[in-house]
Amino acid sequence: MLAQREVGAKTNEIPELAPCIEGLDLAGMVITLDALHTQRETARLIREVKGGHYLMIVKANQPTLLEQARVALQGADAGFAEASWAGEGKGHGRREKRSVRTAPASGMDWPHAAQVMRIRRDTGPTRGPWTAKGIAYGITSLPPDLAGPCHLAIYARQHWGIENREHYVRDVTFREDAQKARIGNQPNAYAAVRNLVIGAFRRADYANIAHARRYHARDDQRILTLYGYT
Repeated sequence: MLAQREVGAKTNEIPELAPCIEGLDLAGMVITLDALHTQRETARLIREVKGGHYLMIVKANQPTLLEQARVALQGADAGFAEASWAGEGKGHGRREKRSVRTAPASGMDWPHAAQVMRIRRDTGPTRGPWTAKGIAYGITSLPPDLAGPCHLAIYARQHWGIENREHYVRDVTFREDAQKARIGNQPNAYAAVRNLVIGAFRRADYANIAHARRYHARDDQRILTLYGYT
């Protein structure tokens, strides 16, 4: 966790993004964002002010952009033979296939847009037919010579991995949503402590944060060792 910012009751996450990343050096970085942050000013901020690139998920909150992406990416697979990638894997008792196709974002009224992408996910049991399909769209400032379909698939998957490695841990292991501290500096303080603990466990290569908490809670000397004190 590189930065955090409290979102007040009378606002939302969108205007808080700029001050949250103000002190971060993002030059040359690829910033991935959920659909909520697929905003024109955010795209300009990342490219023009911070010197990074963006990959934004496109959903119905940007209906014109979503429709343009759908039109640009529709058609048979043969038409995207040079601009597509597919991979398959198994895990957690299921099989998953991801396929990505890209198209130029030329003509789209979106700041610094270079490509649009479509991600298709087919899932099913480890043996047998595919049972579910999901489609997601995205837009990026990365040109094809910097990021092809395979690279964009990796960025998108790493972004959604945050849900499992960060938000799920907060909601389930730390029960963040059940927290009753709502006023003053308490929410920020609690969030900072959770950031510290999760970050320390991740740097120590713990995959299961709940197990790591139980292990270190049994002996205060283990906590000292975790932070480099002997």
